[in-house]
Amino acid sequence: MANETCFAIIRPADTTATSFNVRNGPGTGYAVLFSAPVNQTILTILEVKKDEGGTTTNGKVHQWFNLRFPDNRTGWVRDDGVAIYGDCAAYGYGLVAFSAFALTRSESSQPTDPNPTPPPTDIKRIQKAAYAITGAFEGSGYAAFNNYDAGIVSYGLFQFTLASSSLETVLRRYWSLSNGRVADSLKAYEQAVVRKDQALRSDERFKNLLIKAAEEKEMREAQNAVATEKYWDAVYVGYVQPRELKLPLTLALLFDMGINFGPNHSFVRLAEQQLGVPSRSKPGQNGITEEQLTKRVAELRCDSHYKQAAAQNLPGLRVRGDFWLSLCTRGDWNLQGDNNGNVNVNGRIVQVRNP
Repeated sequence: MANETCFAIIRPADTTATSFNVRNGPGTGYAVLFSAPVNQTILTILEVKKDEGGTTTNGKVHQWFNLRFPDNRTGWVRDDGVAIYGDCAAYGYGLVAFSAFALTRSESSQPTDPNPTPPPTDIKRIQKAAYAITGAFEGSGYAAFNNYDAGIVSYGLFQFTLASSSLETVLRRYWSLSNGRVADSLKAYEQAVVRKDQALRSDERFKNLLIKAAEEKEMREAQNAVATEKYWDAVYVGYVQPRELKLPLTLALLFDMGINFGPNHSFVRLAEQQLGVPSRSKPGQNGITEEQLTKRVAELRCDSHYKQAAAQNLPGLRVRGDFWLSLCTRGDWNLQGDNNGNVNVNGRIVQVRNP
């Protein structure tokens, strides 16, 4: 049974690789099922086994991870092709965020409780909480629609825009999942979406079809998948994994900033510069704590929102920065919320302890 606190990311030891083989058993003698792209993440670990042939590198026997991929395919990947992160004690690794092959696994630690209580560091819990908070800031849910800004059309839980092509990416994922009437009707707009046709801003039928599509689980799955691939994965690979960041509040804040500012923002690097530590260095090893880094990032972000609010006479922009800085100031590093596990997101109550 899968342990939902420990996950893998495709991260080969060979840094020039662009993909890594996924096989149908724990050894190189098994057939290759498919190749997984480098940096694909949030892969559920189903099982871990030693290499059946006893294959070693530098005297260390390889371990194999049976993984479930986002399209529900499963297969085995050798430990020099993945990094693992989260609470991986059930598989013998403890709380980690490192390359799997660099770790020593205790085979006596295996899943025993089929329904364990998720710890505060449960990566799935953190991701769901982060999505819920950011979704509350961005709009009114999967059907949210606006046509009044530079995005031409902004849609969905995270306001995917026509202008940036993120809406096109969501629609293509939706079309691959759904064969329903609404999907077929939206397909008629494919070329207009590709052209980023300004006429779609005022097309009521297009708007109504998008809103109707949000009732389907396929559209909700498409939005979540694109958010994961374009933002959560990018934030994890670009900021979290190199620095071995672990705090739930850090991960949620950085995801929200990825959505708000784009995943290549400079706030983390600027915080490191101001704190006097090397870029991409690891808190706990570089003379500062992760809490110090995260709070400084939140302060810089807050300053940015305040400046934008003053320049555009839009005081409401300050709310988002204030929210994250207040969590840091209160020390809610495990993102547990109030006594009921809730946080107040601009007037909306969001459950974060058990989202």
